[in-house]
Amino acid sequence: MAYTVKKLSTLSGVTIRTLHFYEEIGILKPAYHGANGYRYYEEKELLQLQQILFFKQLGFSLKQIQRVLGRSDFDQLSALYSHRKSLSQEWEKIGQLLKTIDKTIQHLKGKKTMKDKEIFDGFNINIVTKAKEGASYFAAEEIVGKSVKNPTKTIQDVEKRGKAFYENLTKTAHAIFKELVHCIEKGLDPASDEVQRIIKKHHTSAEQVHHASQEVYKALAQLYKEHPEFRKQLDPFHPELATFMAKAMQVFADRKLS
Repeated sequence: MAYTVKKLSTLSGVTIRTLHFYEEIGILKPAYHGANGYRYYEEKELLQLQQILFFKQLGFSLKQIQRVLGRSDFDQLSALYSHRKSLSQEWEKIGQLLKTIDKTIQHLKGKKTMKDKEIFDGFNINIVTKAKEGASYFAAEEIVGKSVKNPTKTIQDVEKRGKAFYENLTKTAHAIFKELVHCIEKGLDPASDEVQRIIKKHHTSAEQVHHASQEVYKALAQLYKEHPEFRKQLDPFHPELATFMAKAMQVFADRKLS
């Protein structure tokens, strides 16, 4: 079934003006234009718009969304699994906050005494979730699990160090990513001295979480290159960053960690 821009606007809740803008910047083009000059959208475009709205809901800018959706290897199904995971984590947080509200109501009514520590249940879930992502970010949870005896303990260690530690870890990582983007734009080789100096800083950051041996660091490089959760974090910086960084990390592991 084909939809005019007006019908698509009604269906999706996105204004006609916004749909026109999406066409102008190339992020969502109509399937075709009719003889009457009207724009027509089919299922493919509807699903594309759905992806745009998902990414916007998760805090991505339009520029970032353009980069992600414009990738030749963009996998819609993998993206949906990623969206589902993110929304499930948010639902977990909301559920805990609702429990805290109910307990507080019962406490104020004098029906059930609330422990002091329960007053703040749920407010730190977002920090814990991000800490887990940060640990996965550097510990390569899925693959490194084969190389590290207890990856779960690594996550717990990051959580115990608190919000400040995680935020500093993230700030350092983002600074490194931006430096590597400059290297890509300059056309440098991943094995070049300048790139390898930056990768050394990344390895040092990884060492703050666990012992990043050659085997572990290579596994992490593989995750940067192939895992959708990692690519989702890197693609907004530059569409080639994940592949470029993985190559640089492999070189560093072979040269410095053998």
